[in-house]
Amino acid sequence: MQLAGIFDRPSTNTVAIAIACTAIGWALHWWFEYSTRSERADPHGEQRPEPVEGQTIEPPAVVGLITNEFTAPQSAVTATSLDLAARGWIRLTSTDGELVVVTRGNPAGGDSLLPFEQQVLNHLASRAFNDVSSASTLALSHHRLNRRWWLRFQRSVGDEAQARGLSTARYTPLELAPPAALAAIALLAWWFAGRNGDEIALSESWQSRTVWVLTLGAIAGLGWVTALRFMGAAQRPTDLGRDRQNAWMGFRQRLRERIPSDASVLAPPPQQQALSQACVMGVATQVLAEFPAAPEHPRLAWSEAGGVPHLVRIRYPFRPGYGQHPMKVGAVGLVVFFAARWLQGYLERIGDGEALTSLLDRVPGQVELIQDIADILALICWLPIVWAAWAVIAGVVDSIATRVRIGSVVRARRPADVLPPLLVNVVKPFAERDRFSTYLAVDDGNRRTVWAWLANERGAAPQGAQARVRATPLLGYVRSSEPVGTGTRPDAE
Repeated sequence: MQLAGIFDRPSTNTVAIAIACTAIGWALHWWFEYSTRSERADPHGEQRPEPVEGQTIEPPAVVGLITNEFTAPQSAVTATSLDLAARGWIRLTSTDGELVVVTRGNPAGGDSLLPFEQQVLNHLASRAFNDVSSASTLALSHHRLNRRWWLRFQRSVGDEAQARGLSTARYTPLELAPPAALAAIALLAWWFAGRNGDEIALSESWQSRTVWVLTLGAIAGLGWVTALRFMGAAQRPTDLGRDRQNAWMGFRQRLRERIPSDASVLAPPPQQQALSQACVMGVATQVLAEFPAAPEHPRLAWSEAGGVPHLVRIRYPFRPGYGQHPMKVGAVGLVVFFAARWLQGYLERIGDGEALTSLLDRVPGQVELIQDIADILALICWLPIVWAAWAVIAGVVDSIATRVRIGSVVRARRPADVLPPLLVNVVKPFAERDRFSTYLAVDDGNRRTVWAWLANERGAAPQGAQARVRATPLLGYVRSSEPVGTGTRPDAE
């Protein structure tokens, strides 16, 4: 069936209905995310929490879930692996200075595995040859832990937390149904808007056509994030879960004070169990490097900034000009603005029949087609024009303004390591050049989300350091960074 909106102007009233439903759907999506989020813990006590009556002590993965805002962290895979070693399911040893994992162990009689523990053991066994693997082999096999693997792992950990009465599903039908219904209504209205369009020339209706296309993108995005919530494994705490969270966070402080920075996974079982509990709470992070059963999460990090341990989410902006010198971005933006504006005006004259008239006279049967193409290209020119205007404004503002933040560098990542797969191929040719760049996420303890700045070699700082970083507010250009200490605690006596 032909959609008139592709060739003619879509129906304005029906598009308005689609926009309204989409906007309300996104508003509900964000509200449910805000209203169901887990609050920061209120730690109490220093001793390891006693098991809940009638239950065993929580597995490290469940400890990770209740202390990481009720979502199983990636470090829970390493913690579970270390717990399996403490219980004899696998053995850890060292050969030529490298950690070796023997996947055939000798567990105690009567000990059984939970589904997520079996999943981790299967992963370790799949990377072994003759029941033996190494740390380097595990580090190279992180790609095998794809989205489906993680979803199955997180669901299994969530099921165990629910069975213990610590959590319930974060998003119920009350939070899922309204955005889904509004997305469906918006999509139906969008389709009718295109089907019942008006026959008006492109040059006179490009605004409504653009809105029509953008509305489809917003509808698709709403449907996608709603589907992810439906398939996801996020949890929310029960009263018991909140109490256990506070107790474990109190014990975290004791672990942080007692575990030395050089503690190794090659330790007696009691110490391995303590390390497994510590690493899922952002303590003893050297365990994650020594036993790389899973990668470190690039967008979620523990921070001690502000004196209260907490989780922060990291965002890595990627847009033209980000991380570049403001004066350079402003100059390039100025050139692009005038060049794109001139090209747009020229294409508009072609569309109106005022330019390239000699060429159009030679192809009389294709005049309307050429003019339509010119109108479309003139419309596309708005993209570089808008970016160039932003670049000029950002360049001027950032040439004057500077933000100073003193805090912990919770993540330092190369762009090719954190950008979406579709953008990696764009970045890779630049990343392979001599020019060095790295994202710095600096947390001062005042925010839940940290937007990373992009630094060159001169302004970079190592992960884990305490630094004073001067950066521009809009382009994220790091002017300088000065170390003021270390983010790790001194070795325990």
